[in-house]
Amino acid sequence: MYLFHNFKARNDLCAEDKRIFDSHIGPVREVKKGSHLAREGDTLECLHLIENGWACRYRMLRDGSEPIASLLLPGDVSDNGQGLYSRLEFSIKAITPLRFSTIDSQSAERLFQRPRILRLFRACGHISHSMALNWIINVSARSAEGRIANLLCECYARSYAAGMTYQGRYFFPLTQTEISDVLGLSSVHVSRSMKKIKGKGLIENCDHRQVQIKDWHQLATLGDFRHEDLELHP
Repeated sequence: MYLFHNFKARNDLCAEDKRIFDSHIGPVREVKKGSHLAREGDTLECLHLIENGWACRYRMLRDGSEPIASLLLPGDVSDNGQGLYSRLEFSIKAITPLRFSTIDSQSAERLFQRPRILRLFRACGHISHSMALNWIINVSARSAEGRIANLLCECYARSYAAGMTYQGRYFFPLTQTEISDVLGLSSVHVSRSMKKIKGKGLIENCDHRQVQIKDWHQLATLGDFRHEDLELHP
């Protein structure tokens, strides 16, 4: 997940690891909001490394709805543990204007020969799996307010780990419709629940699609958020 943000500054990699990683990353590309990086049914021939902006994995249902299965933030890799050359079970779409680079299959194989780099990719898959389980619990067992609180905490924790927060503020570009697609709620439920959370003094909206968390402890308690699900394990 966020483990690849600011890769060159990591102190758990040697200089040769960083040099090899840098030499096997494709050029940075930019796409507009709504653009697809890959579509369901495609063969996964490269990994996408998110540099800036948000993307999501989603699957289109027969009724035309597009429930979001996971979010991709800066430092995240598009692969969800499926492996290269597998058939994608989801589409990947930019939620905001997006900057990303790619890692082709030959480059990935070369990088996987570096134990410390391979460890990061494996940890990325582990964290992705943990978050997927949390999303299932979120939708099946928590109230509307709890679901939203958990999502807000997750996105803040991921942004914080990537060094992209400031005094409790972080970029949160999701619209009410997108929050609905993530949490399995109606837009009305999302609107009402967000107002209740704000009314409790837990968060407030800021300029430039930012949210500020005013009371982390209470928000995490409301969302039953477990920070350890996002931690790097050896």
